[in-house]
Amino acid sequence: MTRCHKTFQSSSLASTKKHCGRHLKAQSPASFGHRRLPRRSELSVQAFAKSAKRVKYSQPGGQTGGEPLFIQVEPDGADAWRLDIVVEGLKAGNVGILPTDTYPALVCDIDNRKAVEKLYTIKGLSPKKQLSILCRHLQDISTYTKGFPASNRPGQIDTFRVARQVLPGPYTFILTASKQLPKQCTDYQSGKSKQRKSVGVRIPDDAVLQAVLSQLDRPLLCTSAHVEELEQLEIPEAAMFVDQYAGQGLDFIVDTGQRVAEGSTVIDMTGPEPSLVRLGKGDPSLFVEEEPAYA
Repeated sequence: MTRCHKTFQSSSLASTKKHCGRHLKAQSPASFGHRRLPRRSELSVQAFAKSAKRVKYSQPGGQTGGEPLFIQVEPDGADAWRLDIVVEGLKAGNVGILPTDTYPALVCDIDNRKAVEKLYTIKGLSPKKQLSILCRHLQDISTYTKGFPASNRPGQIDTFRVARQVLPGPYTFILTASKQLPKQCTDYQSGKSKQRKSVGVRIPDDAVLQAVLSQLDRPLLCTSAHVEELEQLEIPEAAMFVDQYAGQGLDFIVDTGQRVAEGSTVIDMTGPEPSLVRLGKGDPSLFVEEEPAYA
C-alpha cells in the first residue's frame, strides 16, 4: 500500500469517525418522558428534548415563572420511574396535575400547609370549599376518617362491605374526619374559617396515581382539574391545562394520553342514611337505597 493511499485511508477514517461521532451524539438516548409543555399557540414549535440528568435537576415551572414540567408516562405505570421527580417535588411543596380514573386532579401533599394554600390559590377556591384526599388503600381512609358508618337497622346496606368490593373505583365518600387528618385539609386559613368536620375520600383505580401515592407514602389533597371552555365530558389536552393555569404557579403535569373524562359519584355518609350528592361514573345504587329523581 502506498504512502499516499495510507494517508487517504487515514484521512477518510478520521472523517468517518468524526461524522459518526456527531451522528451518535445527536441520537444519544434522551428522556422523552420529560419535557416542558408548550402552549397551544406554540405547539408547532419543536420542543427541546432534555436528557434525564438535566430534567432531574431542573426546577418546576411554577417556581421559576416558566412553564410547568410535562411528564408523559404509560397508562399502566410501566415506566413509573419517570415519576420520581414528581414525588420529590410534591414533598417540596409542588402543586401539579395527575391522572385519575375520572377527571385529572390538581394535587398537593396534605402535610404541607404552604402547598395547600398554593393549590387553593391556583384553582381560585374559597377557603370554604371542601376538597378530597386521594388514598392508597382502605387503611388510609381508616386513619384520616372515622370510617364508614355501621348499619343501624335490619336490612340496611353494609357500606363498608360494599366499599371493599368496589374500591379502587370512581367514588368519592364524604366521611367524618378524624384527628389524624392535617388541620390544613379542613381549615387551611387557620382561625379565619370554621373548621370542617368531614372530608371526601377517594381510592382511584389508576396505576400512575397509585405509583405516586406509594412512593409518597401518604395521601394527596385534590380537586378536579377542569378546562372551562370544554364540555363536561370532553377530554382536555395536557396543553390546555397550561393555558388554564398559566402564571398561577402550576409546577407539573403528568400525562397518560387521552381518556374518557367523567366525574366520580359522590356519596355523603355523615348523615343517618347515605345520600347521593353527585351522580358520576360509579353506580350509586350500591350505597343509596333510594335515588333522587333526575330531570
